[in-house]
Amino acid sequence: MISLSYYPGCSLTSSSAFYDRSLRKVLTFYGVRLRELEDWSCCGAAAAPAMNEDLADVLSARNIAIAERSGLHLLAPCSACYARTKAGALKIAGHRRMRELVNETLAPMSVSGSVEVKNIIEAFLEYVGVERIAASAAYDIGSIRAVPYYGCLLTRIMDVPSSDDVEDPSGMDVLLNALGAAVLPWQFKTECCGAGSTVTDSDRTAQLSGRIMTMAQKAGANVIVTTCPLCQLNLDLTVHLRRDLADIPVFFLTEIFELALFGSAAGSKHHLISTADIEGSVEILGGDSA
Repeated sequence: MISLSYYPGCSLTSSSAFYDRSLRKVLTFYGVRLRELEDWSCCGAAAAPAMNEDLADVLSARNIAIAERSGLHLLAPCSACYARTKAGALKIAGHRRMRELVNETLAPMSVSGSVEVKNIIEAFLEYVGVERIAASAAYDIGSIRAVPYYGCLLTRIMDVPSSDDVEDPSGMDVLLNALGAAVLPWQFKTECCGAGSTVTDSDRTAQLSGRIMTMAQKAGANVIVTTCPLCQLNLDLTVHLRRDLADIPVFFLTEIFELALFGSAAGSKHHLISTADIEGSVEILGGDSA
């Protein structure tokens, strides 16, 4: 049994709670036990560093300190949470002055930056493995023509070495191929969806996310797959902001795992763009339609 400490972050306990449930279900299937951080708090995401860098450091350091108590690597599936926490851990470990600052603020808690922070793609590749994933598929998802969408943040964390190619990442591609989906090449893997501008400038999000949806359609995709809660929400919202776009469902990576393992995604009712046609095309391997 593999154990990881787990930081769901704000999105996975609110608007993207179905991502949290999907992730837990799939990792449990593979024998990966998640130990959610006790009394975790917001990491600050993109807002805190824009206002006060010291505040952002302390916010991420608090969760890292809690994770260090377990002695386990830390899984942060949200791209923003992963970016803040990964950068924070490396900064704490490598800068004595910063470490002194956060420890003074957090006392009696303390942090060293020793925890390794993983995103969900890294967790599947490192703790489950491609061969096991390929062997575990019980349903044929070959009807899925997927474009993997990593978003602009996952591989571009400032001052943090990326575990994948910065401009043309492939980790999610490998996982989707192993599950049996048809993965299509395209040039918009890491384009920005508009991020938080949805709240202040919905036209901007409609433009940026709309371009991603259009290019996915041109690539021949019937599914977009992401690991980022904000990316999923923005792309899912786009057809309500722009009526000229194709209704391409936007799945979380773990939901594609659900389709391949169990024949359906439990959180499908929470999608704004219907996933019914995709789920209806899934067939049990060697048997009848699911």
